[in-house]
Formats: sequence, structure tokens, C-alpha cells
Amino acid sequence: MLQLPPALQKGIEKGELTEEQLRELIKWEANAIGLDYDEAVKLAKERRLPKNPIGADLELLVQLLPA
Repeated sequence: MLQLPPALQKGIEKGELTEEQLRELIKWEANAIGLDYDEAVKLAKERRLPKNPIGADLELLVQLLPA
């Protein structure tokens, strides 16, 4: 499994992600399941991501994006 970039890891540990970091994390997790950012956001909003931990995490992350 790929390692998160250090800046993202630190942000997650602190519980403080910028909007840019949130989008980067979505891209990173989307890539882990073979999707790009736009596909992942669309499927998350439609609740059609894989029913696994990454899919659930992506749904939550997309909900955190500003409208």
C-alpha cells in the first residue's frame, strides 16, 4: 500500500486539513480504488462507491467538501 504524503499525514493526525489537502486526500484514495477525483466525487454523491472502507471514507470526505 502506498504511503500518504507527509503533509497529509500530519494534517490528518492534527485533525486539520485545508480544502486543498482534503481534495488531495480524495484524489489519493480515489486512485487506490482505480478512480480519478471527478469519478470518485460523482460516485460518492450518488452513493455508488464500492462498499468497503475506502469507499466509505471517500463518501465522508466528499461530504466535507465545501458546497
